[in-house]
Amino acid sequence: MTSIVVAVIPCWEDTITGGFTLDEIPRGITPKDAFERLMTLGGFPEPFLTNDERMARRWRRERFDRVLRKDVRELAPVRDIQILGLFLDLLRQKVGGMVILSNLARDLEISPKTAKAWLEVLERMYLVFTVRPYTKSLPRAVRKPPKVYFFDNGDVIGDEGARFENLVATLLLKQLHYLEDNQGYRYELRYIRDKEGREVDFAILKEGRLEALIEVKYADDSIARPLSYYAQRLNPGKVVQIVAEIKRPYDKGNIRVTDPVSYFSDFFK
Repeated sequence: MTSIVVAVIPCWEDTITGGFTLDEIPRGITPKDAFERLMTLGGFPEPFLTNDERMARRWRRERFDRVLRKDVRELAPVRDIQILGLFLDLLRQKVGGMVILSNLARDLEISPKTAKAWLEVLERMYLVFTVRPYTKSLPRAVRKPPKVYFFDNGDVIGDEGARFENLVATLLLKQLHYLEDNQGYRYELRYIRDKEGREVDFAILKEGRLEALIEVKYADDSIARPLSYYAQRLNPGKVVQIVAEIKRPYDKGNIRVTDPVSYFSDFFK
């Protein structure tokens, strides 16, 4: 991967998570090493700097226990903390997929209303954030289920593809909040999925208008067909496929295929 210019971005997420990201790397840590740590340990300083997976697991268990047993109760009356913990674990396993709350509610034997309230509490605690579908001008788009991502990448339970998608989601969200603070426009992070199953991981909206399409792949650097389809149909200003394990970035038509370090470091230069 290419070198990166370190930029400290005054973003509210930094104060909430206290985490490192690909655009903010401590001295002495290479971009490649930082990427590997973010993928496995998350961005919080303690696990990130210690670089010890066993310590990171213990630290994360203690953090979840503290959040669920103390912090959550300060925001909302939750009767069964144990079931809320199971709800959180299910979300940790569903990163990258649409989350149908009624299904989770059925699995946990709680009401859909309770599942919705719990998700809102976890969002208010800045443990998770939701990404909803983009449906404008897409009559066959799926309209309801959101995707749920975690502010700290170490919270994700899943393969490298799910963890990488979560990492890109957090970096994009930080990018958009920086643009809102810097430019004053309203930005939104969405995804696209139609009834034929064509899906693009992320769509960036500026004042409600589509600005960019971004697909995320861990190892496959061939351009995803849904990305090509929607790039031609919607004609956004930017179309990017971000690939974790890519030997050489390239362009094909209006689509840029690149690695995450290059993409995010170029943005903050």
